Order: sequence, then C-alpha cells, then structure tokens
Amino acid sequence: MNLKTLGLVLLLLLGSAVAQEFTYLESQEVTVIDPALHTDESSLHAVINMYDPLVYPKVQEGLMEPGPHVAESWSVSEDGTVYSFKIRQGIRFHDGSELKAEDVAFSMQRLLAIQKGFSWLFAGVLESENIKVVDDYTVEFKLNNAYAPFIPSLTQLFIVNKDLIMKNVEDGEFGDFGDYGQAFLRDNDAGSGPYIPARYERASILELQRFDDYWRGWEEGQIERVFYRVVEEEATIRTLMNSGQADMIDQWQTPNSYEQLANNPNITVQEDPSAQLFHIEMNTQRPPLDNLLVRKAIAHAFDYQTALEQIFKGAVQARGPVPIKAWEAYGREPQIEPYLYDPELSQQELEASGIDPSTINLTYVYPVGGNVQRQVGLLLQSNLAQLGIKIQLQEVPWARIVEMSSSPESTPDMAAIYDTLKYPHPDSHLFGMYHPSALGSYRTISRYDVPTVSSILEEARSTIDIEKQLDLYQEAERMIVADYPSIYVANPLHRIAFQNYVEGYKYVGLLGYDVAFYDFRINK
Repeated sequence: MNLKTLGLVLLLLLGSAVAQEFTYLESQEVTVIDPALHTDESSLHAVINMYDPLVYPKVQEGLMEPGPHVAESWSVSEDGTVYSFKIRQGIRFHDGSELKAEDVAFSMQRLLAIQKGFSWLFAGVLESENIKVVDDYTVEFKLNNAYAPFIPSLTQLFIVNKDLIMKNVEDGEFGDFGDYGQAFLRDNDAGSGPYIPARYERASILELQRFDDYWRGWEEGQIERVFYRVVEEEATIRTLMNSGQADMIDQWQTPNSYEQLANNPNITVQEDPSAQLFHIEMNTQRPPLDNLLVRKAIAHAFDYQTALEQIFKGAVQARGPVPIKAWEAYGREPQIEPYLYDPELSQQELEASGIDPSTINLTYVYPVGGNVQRQVGLLLQSNLAQLGIKIQLQEVPWARIVEMSSSPESTPDMAAIYDTLKYPHPDSHLFGMYHPSALGSYRTISRYDVPTVSSILEEARSTIDIEKQLDLYQEAERMIVADYPSIYVANPLHRIAFQNYVEGYKYVGLLGYDVAFYDFRINK
C-alpha cells in the first residue's frame, strides 16, 4: 500500500467514528457544484443532494417518470405551450428563507442566461421574458411552441436562492445580474436540499452535512454526514470496500472488481439493466475523421463481440445512441441494427476514402482510473493496427476531458464516454448529443452538426402526438447512425456495490438520481 493510499485509509478511519456517517467513493472529480453548470454524474450527485429540482423522478416507485417535488402540481394549456406550476409552501433554503415562485423563475432565467450545463434543454423553447411569477406560489412558463419533453427535462432545473445569489454577485457579463453568482457558487451553495456542503475540494472530497430543516423531514437511520471522496485507483477502492472503510462505491469499476467484491459476504453488488450508452465519439469536424468513409472503416474494424464478452461482461451491444431501455420505456423497439465487426468491409471503406492509412495518427482520450475505457482503447488500437492506422491512448483527468470538449480547437479526435439518460425521454440521447445547441460538452465530442437532422429533432420536440413524435426521433436516429459519429459499443449493466447494512438504494436509469443520500438508511 503506497503512502497516498495509507493516508486515505487513515482519514477514512478517523471519519467513521460518528453514527450515521457515510463514505462514498467516486473515481471521477466533482467538477462543479453549481446547478447551472453541472453535466456529469459526480457533479449531478453534488447538485441532487444540495438542491431541490422542480420535479423529481418517482425513484421510490421504481419509475423514471417525473412527479411532484418543489412543484406540487401543474397544468398545461390545450396547445401544450403554457405550463403553470403550483409551488409547495414551507420549503426552506439553507439560510432559512422560504423558497417561492420568484426563486423558480430566477433559477430558469439564470440557466438560460449562462447557457451552460443543461441550458440546451430549453434552447429555442423558452425565452426569459416568457417566465411569469403569478403570485408567491405560482409560476408560469410560456413556451415558444409545444415541447414534448418539457416536464421530464425539469428534473434538471434545480432551484436556487435568488436573494442569496444577488447578495453575492460579482462584476460580469449579465448587466445588473453581474456574474449571476457563478464565482460564489464555485465553492458555496444556495439550495434547499437535504445536505449542506461542509467542505469541497474538486479533486479530492465533497463533505456534506445534514440540513436539519429540510422540508421532507428526517427519520432514524438516515445519513447525517457524507464523505464523498475521489479515489482513482481501482485496487484502493476494492481494499477500502472489503475492509469496511467505505460504505458504497461508484459504477465506474471494471466487472472484475465487482465480481471480486461480490465474494465478500458483507457486500452487496447490485446489477440492473441500464439506460446507458458506452461509445467512442469521433470528432467529425477534424481530418481525417471528417471523412465519412474513414469513420465507417474504423467503426467496422472494431471487435464488438470481444468487447462485450471480455470487457463489459453482461452488456448488450448498442443499437445506436438511444439505449434500448430508453426506447422500451416508451413501448418502442429499437429500429437500428448494430454496427458489425467486418474487417473486409472496413478495408474497402478505407480504400474508398482515398486516404493513406499510414498518415492517420489519432488520439483516444479516457479518464484517469477508467480501466474499462483503457481496455476498450487497447482493443481498438489493436483492431486499427490491422488497417495500418495508429492510435495513441491518453489517460486524462476527467475534469480536463470536460474542459477539452468545450471548444472545437481542444476537442480530441476520439474519446471513450459513458452517457446515461439525463431525463426520461429519447430526446436526451438525440437532441442532447447531436443538436448544435448542445455543443461544448463531453456529450458532443463528435461535434456533429447536420441541418437536416437538427430540423427533424426540432420538429420532434414540438410534436404533441406521442407516436408521431417518437417516429421523428427514430427517423433522426437512423440518419445519425448512417453518419457514423461514434462507435456505438454497448448498453452496459449498471453495477454498484455497497455494504449490506445500507438500505434504500434504488436504480431507475436516470443519471445520478440513484445516489441521493437522503433515500438511504443505515441498519447495523
């Protein structure tokens, strides 16, 4: 055991003396804790536990479907453009003030203005001036047009304390709103959620303390203090779990690690079908990957069966960007046939491209500690060597991958990405990955921008009839898959491990919502 690991073990031992403390191990950094900026799982874990969304998936019922939360009820106009929400009375922010309709309106306006995080959900759908505070507990959104996934998307609208933020704005680009509190929320919170941040160091720890006045109340056995620790070494994570010094670990370990942990009688390893895509994004805007035939050659050179059987163990092959479970939730069968491993076809496509394979030298990035992603990269490297294509594997901190994907200049050639359903609708894996308004995140490393596809996605969003809407999404998916912006590898099994005394864990398929510490109970 190295000194770094020994130090972490000692810290965990010191932090485990008080009842109802909980240690969660995460292998990727908590990149942000601002609910207008979050995009990945670790940052969403932070936001879910510190803030309340307008609506909340029915996790306790085992459903993705959104239900009442901050909004206790809502109504929709016949044409599907006006949504009126009744805000629950008595919700308190962490500073003791009451959450009201004005805070809901401000939270949406802030998200739209900053244009980061999940703001793309509402791009072209809602304008700031069409948000109306009717009274203290009623807010109204008037959409530009009908928008099919509006209610599901509101699971990503987390409510911030307007007054607190306005007291802490700094100079910025938003006029009277300054920087909209971005500097303040870099290290502080303005939420009403069940936990308050006690310490936040992006690369190492997020420590959360119970908010005593949380509106849903508290029961015996609930978690009072959380140590959300970033640990990149897979062997260290196994050691800490096996020794009982960690209560739960993330979903990003290799199947072999979970198999080993399952042999410990004190540990539960839960496996669930996931609404998750694992794919290798290809930057379609940079030569030689801007050539469709090169992308086709690479996609058909990849050995999918080996990846599924030896690396993912239990996964099914992806059939396009939308996870199979996401289509099934809407009663649809996937319309996409999976890409095939076909070395002969791959060679033909590469020859037809007119590009000398000896001139192709690509970079494949994956996050530090991402052993599955590394193994996939090694397999791809071996497969492409048969074509004479060189690929360099680069292990990069997750926060750096997020930063790299924010601009065309720094976006890598290829990246190994897990992409879980962000809200319960196929729009999440289509508009969210392939519409230009979503560009600038790890989800859009392919930098795919095809106007005809964008138009279909926009039409799908504004179609009220659910069957016609889904037809349009499936048409867009067929067009996207024909353009080969990614190597669609797998819909993996979702695996997570926790000590047997942890109760209340439920997985429904939405990113991050399974790690809401308020839902857990400790029964020792």
